[in-house]
Amino acid sequence: MLDVSLRGVTFRHFQNLALAFPRSTHTAIVGPPACGASTLLKLIAGELRPDSGEIIFGARVVNDLKPARRPMLFATDAIDVPQRWSVQHALVAAVRTRTLDREDRHHEYALAITKWNLGDLAERRIATLSSTEQTRVHLARIELLRPAILVADRFLASATNEVIGEAYRMLRVHGTTVISAPASRAELGYTDQIVVLDQGRVVQQGNVAEIFSQPVDEASAIATGDVNVIPITIRGNVVESVIGDWTIANPPFAGSGVALVRPDDFTIAKPGEDSDVIFGIEEASFDEGRWQCRGVLSGNVILRITLPRDAAVHKGRLVALRYDPTRFRLVQRAIEMPGGIPTDVVPPLAESR
Repeated sequence: MLDVSLRGVTFRHFQNLALAFPRSTHTAIVGPPACGASTLLKLIAGELRPDSGEIIFGARVVNDLKPARRPMLFATDAIDVPQRWSVQHALVAAVRTRTLDREDRHHEYALAITKWNLGDLAERRIATLSSTEQTRVHLARIELLRPAILVADRFLASATNEVIGEAYRMLRVHGTTVISAPASRAELGYTDQIVVLDQGRVVQQGNVAEIFSQPVDEASAIATGDVNVIPITIRGNVVESVIGDWTIANPPFAGSGVALVRPDDFTIAKPGEDSDVIFGIEEASFDEGRWQCRGVLSGNVILRITLPRDAAVHKGRLVALRYDPTRFRLVQRAIEMPGGIPTDVVPPLAESR
């Protein structure tokens, strides 16, 4: 299998971009909307050509190679075959691209049909399949093609978590080098590293656990999970915010910024225990065995918290919360503090329960 690297690549808002994707590893390109993830994938795949710099597969510079001649597959959420083809036609065409004898081709085809549960769909045209059925055909085709490098732009947008896991296990077994813009955060758990982009810049790189716990800015925090962005001001050793003030031994900066706070950084205060903030529940939903709650604090700051399943949750309930500010990430940023009614909770939002 092949590794991929970019050296000094410049294109539009990318300036002197340098990245390395080791062979047989899985890398996710993430970031806020318009961060440049799709553009980066198209540059690697040859759909776009950089203004300067080199894109290297293995030891070969591939800038001048057309996409069809690069040893890789560029996949989106649509199958790159005519919609009038049958499933059987699409899979047979894929397996014929490999140097296998007739018996081995039949064997590989049969294995793919069984593995991805396509026996009842073999004679149907691609155009008649549902999005989830097309995803299974898409993955069977990728398995038969066995690309050395897979460049994927949200190619699992219609996949269930079970199918996502099976897809990445299949690519891992084949040793494929995967560079993808994931369709959901569920895919991040199957990657070796993630690259966070923001406006064409690489702002952070590492594994998902490192970036989740130590994001360097909002783009990194949001890319790896839900996060509250709370305006703060640091004066001396005191951090001031709408969720309360706390002292810090070694302030990272002075002046305005934000605190990046995960929803599960809050806990319910025990009976008789002092609270750090009073939170009013405006919306709540039950997901993955926990309550996901939303409310609005003074200054129109939206706060999202996670509560245990046995918590008494209903709209309008006031909950006394505690937090450990040492878990918060403080990032310097010029902030325009929004005005607002100085109350703990503003009038109700739309009911969601």
